[in-house]
Amino acid sequence: MIGQNDNINLEVNDKKKIILGFYGLFYVAIIIIIVIAGYSYLGKLEGFARNNLIPASLTGDTTKPVTDLPVVKGSTTPPIDLNSAVVVSAEKTDAGKKLFETNCVSCHGSEGKGDGPAGKTMNPPPRNFTDPKGWTNGQEFSKMYKTLQEGITSRGMASYSNLLPEERINLILYIRTLRKDFPAIDKNELAEVDKAYSLSKGLKLPSQIPTRTATELMLEEKKQQETKIDNIVNAVNSDKTTKGAEIFKRVSKDIKRSVNALASYPKWNENETAFVKFVSLNPESKGFGPAMSSVTSEELNVLFLYLKGLF
Repeated sequence: MIGQNDNINLEVNDKKKIILGFYGLFYVAIIIIIVIAGYSYLGKLEGFARNNLIPASLTGDTTKPVTDLPVVKGSTTPPIDLNSAVVVSAEKTDAGKKLFETNCVSCHGSEGKGDGPAGKTMNPPPRNFTDPKGWTNGQEFSKMYKTLQEGITSRGMASYSNLLPEERINLILYIRTLRKDFPAIDKNELAEVDKAYSLSKGLKLPSQIPTRTATELMLEEKKQQETKIDNIVNAVNSDKTTKGAEIFKRVSKDIKRSVNALASYPKWNENETAFVKFVSLNPESKGFGPAMSSVTSEELNVLFLYLKGLF
């Protein structure tokens, strides 16, 4: 009887192990299904956010080649009379509205409430123009102009210095229509704006060239500079007769480094005093050795004239 009971107990235990193993596998399968479903949901959520919250104009088509900047010749904007420029008219606010729709809606929203699609991912959120509280620079005309001119880096507000002064003013005039209690514009703050940005004198706008062209010009300039330095170094090393060359080789531990240092600061050749001051400041970093401190006044003059002739 005891042996038979033991066999029965072993059979029961084996059945329990099988059942528990089955439930264990069942729960593992459930967990795996949940994880897969979660990843699938997150992927769809990311796609939804990309397609619905961020306008196509902001993401763009990354398969298309990027159009470079056009060549724009520098110009001078005409002087602006701020006192008349801030006088509200339908023409000015309409122009400002078009600028707002082009430059501001994506972050600040179509009604200026800071609820634009791109602004939903920003922290802190974009300015709500309909709320008089919490303005970083202030809501006065002069403060708004400063914001457009300089931007607010800490809040992700870009500078709109690319706009003409008249366009920035029209944009502000339109924004001021989004609420009725903006502070009145007085002559004192207009004088401050004019003093800060010289609007009554007109602005000089620099020429604009394509990024690729600018890069090519910089590379070419660097190449020319490197060629000039190599030519000077070769001239010094091959000069076996000139007194200046002999002195230079004696006081410099690294001719090319010394030539590079001299080429990077052309003001040293204004006079001998400027040369001595330049070389004496951290001479080791400029390739000059201890022998520099032992040259005589006459040798120093010969060295200065020799190097000035090379450059």
